[in-house]
Amino acid sequence: MSIALTERDPRSLLKMFSLIVGCSVVAGSAALDLHCNSDLQQGTCAGVGQDETSMDLSAAAEDTSLLQSWQTKNPLTLEAAAQQDEGPVRGRHGAEGDRKLDHDMSSFQTSAEAWFHGGGRVLPSSPAALSVLETFRVHGNSSTVTWSVFAAAAILVGAAVFWASSGSATALEGEDITADRWWLIVMSGVVQMVAGSVYAMGAWQDALRDALGTTMDGISLIGAATFAGSLLAMLGGYAFDKLGPKAAVTLGGTLCTLGYLLIGIAVVSADLLTQPVKMSLAATGAMLAGYSSVSLLDNVVCMACSLSFPDNRAAVVGYLKAVLATAAGLWALLWVHVFKAPHGPGLPAYIGFVASVALGATIFSLGGLRILPAGPSRQAFKEADNSRLGTLIFFLVTLSFYDVGVSFFYSRGILMPTSALGYVGIGLGLLPLTLLQARSEEQKPAEQLEPKTLLAPGPQSEGVTFATAILGLDFWLIWLMQFAVFGAGVATNQNLALILESAGSPSASGLGVALFALTSSLSRIAVGILSDKYSHVISRFNWLTLVSACAVAAQFLVSIMSFGAIMLGTLLMGLSFGAFFTVIVPVVNEMYGKKQFGIIMGAQLASQAAAAFLICLKMLPTIYKNATPPGQTSCHGESCYRMSFLLLTGINGAGLVAALWLQQRNKDSMPMDRLA
Repeated sequence: MSIALTERDPRSLLKMFSLIVGCSVVAGSAALDLHCNSDLQQGTCAGVGQDETSMDLSAAAEDTSLLQSWQTKNPLTLEAAAQQDEGPVRGRHGAEGDRKLDHDMSSFQTSAEAWFHGGGRVLPSSPAALSVLETFRVHGNSSTVTWSVFAAAAILVGAAVFWASSGSATALEGEDITADRWWLIVMSGVVQMVAGSVYAMGAWQDALRDALGTTMDGISLIGAATFAGSLLAMLGGYAFDKLGPKAAVTLGGTLCTLGYLLIGIAVVSADLLTQPVKMSLAATGAMLAGYSSVSLLDNVVCMACSLSFPDNRAAVVGYLKAVLATAAGLWALLWVHVFKAPHGPGLPAYIGFVASVALGATIFSLGGLRILPAGPSRQAFKEADNSRLGTLIFFLVTLSFYDVGVSFFYSRGILMPTSALGYVGIGLGLLPLTLLQARSEEQKPAEQLEPKTLLAPGPQSEGVTFATAILGLDFWLIWLMQFAVFGAGVATNQNLALILESAGSPSASGLGVALFALTSSLSRIAVGILSDKYSHVISRFNWLTLVSACAVAAQFLVSIMSFGAIMLGTLLMGLSFGAFFTVIVPVVNEMYGKKQFGIIMGAQLASQAAAAFLICLKMLPTIYKNATPPGQTSCHGESCYRMSFLLLTGINGAGLVAALWLQQRNKDSMPMDRLA
């Protein structure tokens, strides 16, 4: 196993591929089992769809032996089920409201923080089909057993790979420096594709709500749990510092898989469990998936690349952050066009697919993950390297425009759910793997290779400790900036559809969300490249000041509550949101060094959890509740939203002051020099 984790010969790849196939077989079994168990309303577990309002159970039974057996034990027709079930989960706003929710959910799917979006409207569901599903679940729990076995297998596989990766502390410097560098970048992108899945949860929160039989308040709690784990993000940083990127990513992939499986168990066992138990399972699963995606996947590969490419760290990190944002749109697109019922196998199959990909892809990525050794491997990009990075960016921008375009046209009713659209997205997402064939012209003879530590920076690394950094003012100035920008970005995105509705332009919600997602993705790439290329003219601290100023302007423009101002504010907020998370990684690296880079960066991520809780779950709901007229359940109009965005303008104003102060303090020296 250690060979497979440190080298990239055919035997190593074969071992990793075998692991992935094994996981996929188990996942496929679970998905097929859940397809058959949870989609009886489609007529067959083989995927033959029928009109859910007119399907007759006896006719469907002629096509599948499964339904024949089921009907023998449970002679309940759909018509009888419909009479017994008055349809309590039917959309409360009628057909028009149902159609609008379909469009709204798809339109904001590409946003990284769409999970916090609310609404309270329910997708149309067949009461008869839900009654059949309920009866079937009561009479059989084979799906629960399958998912539990899958979870146990994932833990065992993850533990074995984690043990192997932790033990392989040294390896030879690669024979081909170019291959080492681009395997690291491409495989880090693979990890980001997995991490991006957690940001697509907003696209299927309505299906999760219906499956668990909960309310929007319950879903909001699960959403809060997704990012609550960031409060402990420095534990992921500690794993990176002590064990290195391979072990940390293995742990992240395993926990991410386990998190999705816990959500899946809560869904397939919803009628066998009490409400507190299934909500606890779902919340725990969301916390594991969210924590691992942010702290053990995204953060880890960005730190590894920041250390490995000192002259191009912002460009590489910016690319990886853009992959993260774009991946969220791809996962949401797969849900809407491939898995979403009634045209797809449904939520359980989607969760099973995500879980299997999370474990398989992270194991596959281990062949390229490392911290490159000091020396030629860390040299600045040459012309050929810049061309390769440009190719990766072209692939990513193509996928980003594809995601946003499909989502926008679907939200406008121009496109219908089509699985082929999802398969095209997968194909575009796999294009970066073509760069794994990159080779340099000159290679070092094997006998000249020396052992190098590839996993962890090591205790002898330069920099300051976390205990020293946290006592300095600079640490908290960055923390405040991140709190303000993240909170404002999430608040803008989660309320965009409602804001535009109050401004008299409800049909523009798809355009607004697409604009935010696209500018957020593109700004990560652009600012990363520019901050490296022109660092002698514009420092990274200047970029932070510019980002904070954009956030202030964006929030003020949104508070005006006119269509033009809202769209311009959304554009500026997307630019600010994306650019900040590109610059912050190299800034922290350069300010504090690599001695405890992981722990310090993890502690900075805690500001995101604080912003999500204080701004999104406390401040905004309180303002909206106070603005709600007596006798009504929600507020609308300018008076509802203006005050909240004026307050966010003030918070980001404080962030701008912090950025200016930080820029002045670090004009001539870094904290690493002052605190050492």
